[in-house]
Amino acid sequence: MLYVLLPAYNEEKSMQSLLERFKKLFAENKIHYLIVVVDDGSTDRTAETVNGFNNEINISLVPHPYNMGLGAAMRTGFDYIAGLSKPGDLILTMDADDTHNPSIVGDMIQKIQKGKDIIIASRYEHGGEEIGLALHRKILSLGASFLLKIFFPIEGVKDYTCGFRLYSADIIKKAVDKYKENFITHNSFVCMAEILIKLSYLGVKVDEVPLILRYDLKQGQSKMKKIRTIFRYIHFIFREKFKSDKNNQ
Repeated sequence: MLYVLLPAYNEEKSMQSLLERFKKLFAENKIHYLIVVVDDGSTDRTAETVNGFNNEINISLVPHPYNMGLGAAMRTGFDYIAGLSKPGDLILTMDADDTHNPSIVGDMIQKIQKGKDIIIASRYEHGGEEIGLALHRKILSLGASFLLKIFFPIEGVKDYTCGFRLYSADIIKKAVDKYKENFITHNSFVCMAEILIKLSYLGVKVDEVPLILRYDLKQGQSKMKKIRTIFRYIHFIFREKFKSDKNNQ
């Protein structure tokens, strides 16, 4: 079973297109799946759009009462799926803004079946690219991954911040059981780095596939606050590094 976790906040404009692409992809490849949309307190018609697919695809809507942040949506989604998944199942996570192309999911599944625990769709793997992303955003993402790799080197990882990933459901269940409420403590975009680094402590095997990020297709506004995100990454790096060094003493 492939579980698709889509955290969404005001993605009405892109959700229709994304779900149509998944519908076509899964029908053509005969993939057994469940799409889980965590609606993070949207004020537009995101929920109505998702519910409109109830009779067309296998989909579940998990609502938040108000906007709680990406990390909270990931936490809700992982907890929900961990309660359903069985050994050997997979969990795909990706943005719901239509900037991630589901067509590479087949390549990701093939790679994870070669003994890996996580496959990252990477902008920095050979063949990867960012289209339509402002220069300062490119610098922020690249700089964050560069610093994270220095402080938390993980074999096979170049892109620490992209949310387009395929996980073994077994490793997510293991992390949920081990860390409990401390698995994902950051509700901002920093949560994606936090998830990867905490999974690395469990000895995961990671590989990447190239991702062409199509930011030019994004229809809604970015939810990222640039300056705040920079400081949050710095805070996370030093807090997590200090905690890691202290635990190793």
